[in-house]
Amino acid sequence: MKSLKLILVALLCVWAFPGLAQKDYTDALGLTVVGKFTQTVHPWDRLDEREGMTDGEKGQARHCSGMAVAFATNSKSIGVRVVWRKKASDGGNMGAIAARGFDLYIQKDGRWLWAGNGHPRNTPQEPLEVELIKDSGSGEKHCLVYLPLYSQIESLDIVTVEGSWIEPDVQPFKGRIAVWGSSYTHGSGAGRCAMTWEAQLSRATGYNFINLGFSGNCKLQPYFADALLEAEPVDAFVFDAFSNPSPQEVRERLEPFIRRFVEARPGVPLIFLQTLRREKRNFSPSYDAKEHAKRATAEELMQQMAAKYPQVYWVNTTHATSENHEATSDGSHPDSYGYTLWMQSVKDPILEILTK
Repeated sequence: MKSLKLILVALLCVWAFPGLAQKDYTDALGLTVVGKFTQTVHPWDRLDEREGMTDGEKGQARHCSGMAVAFATNSKSIGVRVVWRKKASDGGNMGAIAARGFDLYIQKDGRWLWAGNGHPRNTPQEPLEVELIKDSGSGEKHCLVYLPLYSQIESLDIVTVEGSWIEPDVQPFKGRIAVWGSSYTHGSGAGRCAMTWEAQLSRATGYNFINLGFSGNCKLQPYFADALLEAEPVDAFVFDAFSNPSPQEVRERLEPFIRRFVEARPGVPLIFLQTLRREKRNFSPSYDAKEHAKRATAEELMQQMAAKYPQVYWVNTTHATSENHEATSDGSHPDSYGYTLWMQSVKDPILEILTK
């Protein structure tokens, strides 16, 4: 009778506390890391710190924004176990699923389809574990887990059912296109971490667009140019470069910034995007004038740069405004649908450049 009671207690514990169920843990670094721009001292950082960076920029360089883990498995349940270096707090225009959550996509009929997501509870417990999907069906699955946009990861494991198999998958996207930009590239305002415009563009085109967004800090700084150029070669650079700097900063910094790339990477496409129209302009004449000057300066100078440097391209079709002007998270940043509109507006011009 005593043994029966112990068995019943054990079963109740497993039912009440799923974390006690039998699971396998696989270090994500042993799988296929997607969206990694360059080798760094800490494997989940995007860039190493360098002289000139502010403390805020150094922190953003440690974000794992845009990275994902690709793998194949037959496990029905798929989750993650994470230890944070620094976890983003919720607030502003960023929800937990985007700032510190994980998005699971599974391939079906040649397309990447959303399958599940989750974010570890906001507790000091380490490591933290969250199930992304409970029952994905039997058979082999090709999976892609996107990492948080505004958090720093110390270690990450993929969690599967004990006894199932998991292995690295092939790189799901071809080439290497570095996208350096503002909070729009970083993903501020997106509802989920997989909904940045460049992540959507990767899934839509099959090209590997790498997130190097630095919220509020993309101002054509020379030390960022050096960091981008000292990394492994890429097939193209895309710049969301006119959202943060003032018109005066653009006039002073743009051509020296471009010359660094032309001299170091001759022939590599340098694709500059016009910044979007912000909804905060709607009923603020002063803000409208400020934003108009910013876009007009970018248009004027980029026409000159594209004419002067054959490898420089100007894409002025950036658009993230819905017909009813509702695709915004806070008036400055798009929401997930706004980023879909952005992606759709630049997809064909960028593809045309890449296929030349």
